[in-house]
Order: sequence, then structure tokens, then C-alpha cells
Amino acid sequence: MTEKRELRCGFTTGTAVTAAALAVLHQCRTVEVELPKHEKRLLPIHDLTADTASVLKDAGDDPDVTHGAEIRVTLRPAVLSEARPEDYLESCGDNATLIVRGGPGVGLATRPGLAVPPGKWAINPGPRRILKQNLNDLQGVWLLIISVPDGERLAKQTLNPKLGIVGGISILGNSGIVRPYSNAAYAASVALQLRSIAASGGSTAVLATGNRTAEAAERDFPGLTVVRIGDFIKVSLLAAKKAGITRILLACMPGKLFKYACGYENTHAHQAEMNLAELLPGIGDVKSMGELAAALPEAQYHDILKQLDKMANEKLGRWHDGVEIVLYNAQGERLS
Repeated sequence: MTEKRELRCGFTTGTAVTAAALAVLHQCRTVEVELPKHEKRLLPIHDLTADTASVLKDAGDDPDVTHGAEIRVTLRPAVLSEARPEDYLESCGDNATLIVRGGPGVGLATRPGLAVPPGKWAINPGPRRILKQNLNDLQGVWLLIISVPDGERLAKQTLNPKLGIVGGISILGNSGIVRPYSNAAYAASVALQLRSIAASGGSTAVLATGNRTAEAAERDFPGLTVVRIGDFIKVSLLAAKKAGITRILLACMPGKLFKYACGYENTHAHQAEMNLAELLPGIGDVKSMGELAAALPEAQYHDILKQLDKMANEKLGRWHDGVEIVLYNAQGERLS
């Protein structure tokens, strides 16, 4: 009998950027990155010179296309006049400003509705927060340039081209950690957690699609166990039904809601393409739910969310008839 091993977590591109920046600043080959929720991660440095360092991205047991990619950072003193419109100006500590810029292999946003506005580098707020948290002892003005030597090629294997992010990958990661939600073995661990809830006498389970929805659900449903299901919606609902759990609170964001309305059994990006115009005729050339929210009046957008909620419940009912969708936005605010 094969021994089951615990799935290995990795770290995000944003964590890699911070590690490389710390390596340049302290000129060391191993650095400790402080992550949100008081987590810390010790990372090796792949390459180091006086002003540039790189880290090899490790996605753990998650099948991430950026696994093994070199994330390179150049960090040097600068002046504010060097900042460009597409850059970010971040305050570090009390006496420093960081100009954050994308280099070759990092994408540039061209459409609304993303975590960054059009015309800005696809360097999300989460990684920039982790950068500021770890570089808070800087003094003066510094320029930080992120590049990914193979980023343009890797981006073609992601949704970036369809979302309007051109030229490379996005720098992502709110928690700094990559958890192997997309690994098939993770589905087995979800089923085990659901059986445990049922064995303890529970008839209700909260299923969350990721870290942000899990945190919001833990806040809104204290006393209930929150199970992170990642992309495995069909597997999770069938496992809950088999375990005898009669009520499911499904915490998700609008992008996942759309995919549920489409009837996808697995919502991984490579298996579940978002074709909004096909499901919602008349909305025009819109590539994401975020872009749709930016394009429509709030009331009209919420009407569409209600429409999708109804469609999603019908589709999810094929696998479990006790599902209640709890919808959140990217800030963890409840929408339904």
C-alpha cells in the first residue's frame, strides 16, 4: 500500500520578488520573508550581484505554470523623477519611497476590472504589501524592477492574454503561499475533511474556493468548519452528499459563480474558460467578471449576479440539493 504524504505548499511570485529584493539589500544567499498572518518563509537565492538577485519560483505540489521560473529583481537608489506612469509608488516605513516597475516578462494591464488599473504593471496589491512589510527599514527613494526572463512565453499558458494583460505574467499572491488546490490529491483531502465534519455530528459545511473567501467565511460563520475546496466543486459536493452533510454554504467570488453557472465540474483556469458573451448575450466584448463590474451600473451588475446565482444553483443541484451560495468581492465584503 502506498503511503500518503502531505501535499507540499510553495510560494508565490510575489514572495519570490520580496526574497530577491531582500537578498540585494542585505547581500545574502538565504533570506527570511515575513508573510501575512505572521508566517515566515526561508528562501534560497538563485543568483546574486551587487544590485540584482533572482529566485526560482517553487509552486510546491500545485501544477502552476510558473513553477521553476526565474523571478529577477534589480534594486537601486533612485529619484522620484524616474517614476513612470505605469509604475507604482509605495511608501516603505516612515522615510522611504519604493518605485515598483515591471521589466521584461512582466505583464501590463490594458483592460479594466482587474486587481490593477489599465496602464499599470500586472503587479498585484498583495505582493506590493508584502514588499513594503519587508522593506520598511529603507531610507530615501529606491527603484525596484521585476523581470521574468521566460515570462512572455509562460504568459501564453495563462489567462493573461484573454484578460488584457500583455507582455508577460502577473506578479500575484495575497498570502505569499501557494497551496496545492489544483492537485488531484487535494480533492481526497477535501473529502476526508467533510467526512470528519459529519462524523462529529455536523450537518452543515462551509466550502470556500480560496484564501480570501475562506477568511471571509470564517468571519461570517463562526463555529462552522470552513473547508477550502479550490477548483474541485463537483468532487466536493458529491463527497459532502456521501458523507451525509445536508447543507452547504458555498463561499465564492463572481468569477467562480460564473463558472458554476456554466456547469463546470472543475473550475481550474485551464479547464474552464470564461466565455461571458455566450452565457450572457448582449454584454459585448467583456473578458472577466471584474471588467463587467467596471462597465455596468452597480444595480445592473447585481441583477446579473442574481441571474448567475439562480443558474449556478440549478447546475450545482445535480451534485447536491442543499447548496446556498454566499458571494464575496475581492475585499471580502459580502454581496449576497
